[in-house]
Amino acid sequence: MAGQSKIDKLGLGGKVLALRKDLTCEEIADEINLRYLPVGAEPINKMTVSRYCIAHGLTDMDRNDISKSLTHFDALGEAWKVRDRLVKRTNKMEKFLDEIKEDEEKLSEFASINNAYLNCCKQLQDLNESVSKIQKEQLGLQKVRQVLGAVLSTLEKYPSVRSEIFEKLRNSEVYETIRAI
Repeated sequence: MAGQSKIDKLGLGGKVLALRKDLTCEEIADEINLRYLPVGAEPINKMTVSRYCIAHGLTDMDRNDISKSLTHFDALGEAWKVRDRLVKRTNKMEKFLDEIKEDEEKLSEFASINNAYLNCCKQLQDLNESVSKIQKEQLGLQKVRQVLGAVLSTLEKYPSVRSEIFEKLRNSEVYETIRAI
């Protein structure tokens, strides 16, 4: 049918709209392509999902982001991936070292390559730790925003108290920090 979206043509509209309650557009595209896409059908992308959801009135959502956000970073999962890489590399190294143990030139080349690989793994682990710390800070800020939102909405009922609190905050050295939240 002309004018029918790709998602409707695939018969996946209901599934997309149901998933949108909990997932980002990118996550939905990944899920549909992995589990629900009919054989031989062209994969859908996050923009197709986004347009479909907007066309069906799903525009004002808590998770209106199109891409995965940092709050979805799985620090433990990423650490396990680095560990698995190192275990595989170690197993390969043992076999290879047995094969070349008499060739000093190959051993030297192998040592250089292996050191570079291990440095990359270390940098990846350091990056994972940094992202995990940033994620923790952002989660803390989200909680502070929620608390401040609740306090401010409650203060709406008490204008004199609200103005007194705002006056104290304006005179505080942390006022700019609070405004940023």
